Formats: sequence, C-alpha cells, structure tokens
Amino acid sequence: MSIFFNSQYSIEELEQFRDENGFIDLTKAGVEFIEGTREEAGNPSRVKNWVNFQGTKALIKGESIRDEEQNYGIYAELIVEEAAKQVGQKTAHYDLIKFVDEDGEYRLGVLSVSVLESSKEQLVTLRDIIGDEPEEASDFIDTTGYEFTVTKLEEELRKDGYDEQNIASVITEYKKRLVFLLAVIETDQHTENIAFKQSKVGGKNWIELSPNYDRESAFMLDNDISTIEKLLEDYVGLRESVDAAHPRIGTLKTIEEGGFESFWKDTFEALCEDDEIYDYYEENIRGAIDIEEVIERVEQRIRAPLPEDVKLIVKHTYDIRNEQMEKIMDGEMVIEEQVDISMLLKLITNQGVADKIHTSEQVQIGKTMQRDILLIGQDREDGTRGDFMR
Repeated sequence: MSIFFNSQYSIEELEQFRDENGFIDLTKAGVEFIEGTREEAGNPSRVKNWVNFQGTKALIKGESIRDEEQNYGIYAELIVEEAAKQVGQKTAHYDLIKFVDEDGEYRLGVLSVSVLESSKEQLVTLRDIIGDEPEEASDFIDTTGYEFTVTKLEEELRKDGYDEQNIASVITEYKKRLVFLLAVIETDQHTENIAFKQSKVGGKNWIELSPNYDRESAFMLDNDISTIEKLLEDYVGLRESVDAAHPRIGTLKTIEEGGFESFWKDTFEALCEDDEIYDYYEENIRGAIDIEEVIERVEQRIRAPLPEDVKLIVKHTYDIRNEQMEKIMDGEMVIEEQVDISMLLKLITNQGVADKIHTSEQVQIGKTMQRDILLIGQDREDGTRGDFMR
C-alpha cells in the first residue's frame, strides 16, 4: 500500500469544512495529494490517494468522468451504504468530498474509509484467490461465470487450509452479497471489486467477506447526466435499461434450457436455488429497502439535499428491479417473445473475438442488435409493448 498523507484533522472534525451542497472541502482542510500517497492500483488519470485522518485511514477518490461527461456515481456510494445498513450487509463508509486539482480547479469525489480494522488483517480480492476464468469456458463479455467463482473459491480455500465451517460461511456470505448487488443494480462488482479479509483467529487461518465497497455503478447512477435525464422522460426506455443492467459475475442459460432473456435474472434464479439464499432473499431483501428512508439518511449525513434526478432515478430503478425479482420468485416472470437474445449475443461475441474486434466494439454491436430485436416486441396491433414474461 502507498504511504499516507497525515491530516491534522480527524474524520469527525472534517465536518467543519462541509459546504452547502454536502461536500467536505479537503483543500481547506489542508489535505495534499502527492505521488507517494497515490493508490498503486487503478486508473492513473483518476485521483486515488490515501490519507490518515488521525488514525482513521481513508482512500480519496476523484469522480469518474468518461468522455468528458459527468455522472452521479459518487452519490451511489453513499446511497448503497445506507441501503446495505438496512438489510444487514457489511459496508464501507463513504462521504462526499471536493478538492482543488493541479490546474486550480475544484473536483468532486468521495472519501472511503479503509475496510481493514487492524494491521493483522490482509485484504485479498476474489480475483487474487480464484484467478481468471478460462476464456474457453466463459459465456460473457467482460463477465465472470457465477458457477466458476463459487466452485473455484471453495476449491482454493480448501487448498489454503481453512476449515470447512469457515469455507461454508464465506461461500454463503458471498452469495448473499451477490443477491444484494442485484437488488441495487450494481453492474461493476467484478472479481477485483469483491474482497475478503484474511487473519488469524485462535492460531488458525480465518477468512471472511469484506464490507461492500466501490459501488458507484449502482442504481444506474454511473450513466452520464444527460442520459439519466432522457431516461427519466421515457419510462419504457428506463424499464428496458434496468432489465439490461447486468452484473459482472453471472450465469447464463438459453431459453431452451429454461433461462430468461436477461442474464441477471438467470443469475438471481441460480443463487436462489440454494435454500439458505432463497430464505435470505425472502426475509432480508424482498421489498426490504426503504428508498425514501435511505435518501433521507444520506441527506441528513451530508446536511444537504441530493439532486432531484438522483433521487428519482434511484427510486424508479429500485422499484423496477424489485418488482422483477418478486415476479421471478413468485413464478410470474415468463417470456412471450421466443427470441433467444442471450444466445444470439453470445454468437455475436464469439464472432467478434474471432475477427479480433475490440471488447468495446463487441459491447456496442451487442447492444445495437439487442435493441433492434427488442423492437420486434413493440410491433403489436395496439402499438404497445408489454414486459417480457417467462
């Protein structure tokens, strides 16, 4: 890990530097970003520096800006934190910050408190443990197979000498985390964004799932602001976008195999085939997130209102996804249009790989083809399109 910039203030004392929009001004608090404090991993063009706030270590992240378009991802971090607290998921702590960059311009970002509670703990990512899925076994673009992760994780933990009870507990908590991530529509929790804490307990190796972190893609808040504005004006388009918001760890079944047209649904169904995970969903996740309360708690924390579009997109996307998950569990989700989109996209992807087309191009081709196919469902006599049903 990089060295830390030592702040003269504690996390609690930063409150005096919070502005009217809810952002803590780190420049006024005297925080400096130097090369030695930079996080070693990640995008080199994005601010990622470590600061020690009087004993509390935190990572400072500048907001992610793609193609010069801003998004609301920094708000997602705080919103998911409060949602996680409601349903009993361990979560990292976030706060809004701003700072003056090297060009003298103010930039926005978040402060993320380290998930490690002592120097005796070590953080390892899921990818550190299981490695990469063999390319020939993968059905996805830039996504790791859910079944592969579970099987490989159990296998590697057993090799490392963890006892069976510890392994079973870790696997169960991992599955519960994936269900929660589906519920909050987090689309960037790849194998490097899910981690575990290793330590010694009673002289024995111990491992546990780390608190949830890095969730700026949740509730579709990583879309650029202009896209979110358009989606809020087009509810049908918003529903389709939520339906197409897939995880980075998932399972895929063709329609002939009983699968859905959206692989997040196949992933959710596969997770809930485990009775303990099914019960966890029914008791802890199903309709359990009170979005109004979540938003209220975030606003109380930052002492400022969230942007209206942030509140609207979070409310709508959660309601849509929660409704879809409930239909799947109640056996009400069926597919009316027998178009195997998932298999078609797989064929397109394989062809793209063969023709050496870059991943970003594959994704764009896939999205275009999927959109065109979905339009088939709109060509009905009454001019409307119903939801896909299983």
